[in-house]
Amino acid sequence: MTENLIRKSKPKKDIGNLNNKEFNVELDPNNNLCLAEDPDKGQQAYYKGSEMKYMDYIQEVGDRIERNKKGKGADNIGFFGGVSFDKNGKIIK
Repeated sequence: MTENLIRKSKPKKDIGNLNNKEFNVELDPNNNLCLAEDPDKGQQAYYKGSEMKYMDYIQEVGDRIERNKKGKGADNIGFFGGVSFDKNGKIIK
């Protein structure tokens, strides 16, 4: 298992376990997300080394699980293709 280390004031070990080879799960292939134990604040979440809200972390992990179940890739959000309009400005499919 690869360890994520957040280099802020001091290194913190990732306890989120989003890339678990034992269970064949890879929800964070680029190691952007990190959940670290802080003795004063409890669990702290980070994205690309910057602190994020814990609930945002949980939401992102949930979204990655759902995308992974659908075969879309855990960290591949996708792109919006846009819409087309007819001459009257109504959306056409």
